[in-house]
Amino acid sequence: NIFISDTGLVMHLTMSLNAAVSFLLLTSASAFTTSNRNGFAMPSTVAKTRMTTARNVMIPSDAPIDAAMFSTTANALADANMLLSRGDTAELIKSAFIVLLFGGGLIPAALAANKAMLGTLQGKRRGGEMSAEDIAAGKQSLDPTRSTAAYIESSGATGPTLPGSQFLFASEDVPLADVIAVVGRIGDVDTIADWRNLPSAKLPGIVDPNNPPMWLPRATFKANVRSSKFIGWPRDASGNPVGGAELEAAEKARVSKPNAVIGDAALDAVFDTWAWGASVATPDKVDNELRKWRTDSQSFDVSKFTKSAIGGRSITGLAAVTFIVIQVIAYGTLFIAPFLREFANVDIGFGQLGSCDPETCLRLVDFS
Repeated sequence: NIFISDTGLVMHLTMSLNAAVSFLLLTSASAFTTSNRNGFAMPSTVAKTRMTTARNVMIPSDAPIDAAMFSTTANALADANMLLSRGDTAELIKSAFIVLLFGGGLIPAALAANKAMLGTLQGKRRGGEMSAEDIAAGKQSLDPTRSTAAYIESSGATGPTLPGSQFLFASEDVPLADVIAVVGRIGDVDTIADWRNLPSAKLPGIVDPNNPPMWLPRATFKANVRSSKFIGWPRDASGNPVGGAELEAAEKARVSKPNAVIGDAALDAVFDTWAWGASVATPDKVDNELRKWRTDSQSFDVSKFTKSAIGGRSITGLAAVTFIVIQVIAYGTLFIAPFLREFANVDIGFGQLGSCDPETCLRLVDFS
């Protein structure tokens, strides 16, 4: 009896020791090992530990079994598995924290930038204006007009639109009469701005006062043109009125009035020929463009003007495409790819955040 009793005690001690070792292995694996959450293979020790169950504790069939002791062992193993699960959850929380830490500040800025980009792509390119709040706060602006004027969608012009204006992607039609109203107020580079008296030329700390930065904001250009005197209806290479005599007869009285109503789309088309999508222009670029399609104060080459306007507008489109590609890469790496790895078991590339089961993961992009 003593022998049997001692044997039972030894078996109980063996069970407890095995359970304790299993518990310690599971706890250490949960606390100190790196799972495959970061895209690395799990160490073999941890993999074997995860498979540890109650059957690893060998119990002879004829040995006396203490029900309470067996229950305690099973509970210890269950708690260890729970700790391992918590370790995986902690790893996921850590990844989410990293994403929010480095990507959280990107979202508000991206929303504002996308809103501005959509407005630009829709054709309402307003540059240099200040909001009423900025004006009230006394903020300095490079736009001397401090314009808050409403965007003019239509001037009431009649006649045809500018040939090829569909490639400018303006939000409204670009009447040829409005373009003529703008060009007919431009004699040379010095008629659209007093370049050396622009606010940018008077900024403090200019390195070379004899050659200051002369930046003409888009809004200032619009205000200057609208207030300028109409020089005359331009002529084409044959000496005929641009757009035809009928258009001149129908529109000259309207466009030649002081402070005539001119649609913003026409003003933007002219400004984009030298600004190339920017909100400021410089005198050298203005002069270079005028030499192409406005060689003197009476001529106007519509075909060359349209090519320059489309070229300037295409820069805006290229910048928009580049910005969208950058966002796809950033959001794919920080948000979309980790989400698909964690919850859909799909790997689309874009970094290593998140985990995907190495055996069942659907890899749409495999760089290995």
